[in-house]
Amino acid sequence: MGKIFINDNQIQEWVDAAEGITEDFGIEKGLGYLIGEKFYNFVSLLHDARKTVREIDGKRKQPDYNPVRVTRYNNKEFVTNFDEMYERDKERITEAEKLLIEFTALVKEAFEPHEIRQYLLSNPCLGVHGHISSEEEHAFLVEHGAVEHSIDTEIEDALIMGDMMMYFGVDV
Repeated sequence: MGKIFINDNQIQEWVDAAEGITEDFGIEKGLGYLIGEKFYNFVSLLHDARKTVREIDGKRKQPDYNPVRVTRYNNKEFVTNFDEMYERDKERITEAEKLLIEFTALVKEAFEPHEIRQYLLSNPCLGVHGHISSEEEHAFLVEHGAVEHSIDTEIEDALIMGDMMMYFGVDV
């Protein structure tokens, strides 16, 4: 089974970094880094893996299902094996779900429940730009196509935020 992290201490290192960011720049920046970026990206990875598994499940039900797809681009050939992708993502889902429970516990050890709740209910900007960009800078990046922003990304972010709140036991 492929591992999500090469570094077995990755989550703890993120938590330690967030504690340092909090000391230097405040709780909003520390939780923005840890929950708004790292935890968000991790839940997003889980969502993507689940979506892939659902899509392949749908393809497998078609009578003409062929797990191997060959795509040619210029003079190169790319082979995609949906059955291998399916198995990889099923394993990734299982590992990610376990790691998210561990991640949640480490965050709860490092930060107070009211701090986590307040952050999640503050309608934070998610992703890497959420804690490093001002609203104007983020709007500039969206306007110039550097950051995707559409109804689809808004819906996906809302679903991810719902899962994040669930992991931390935050009710609306």
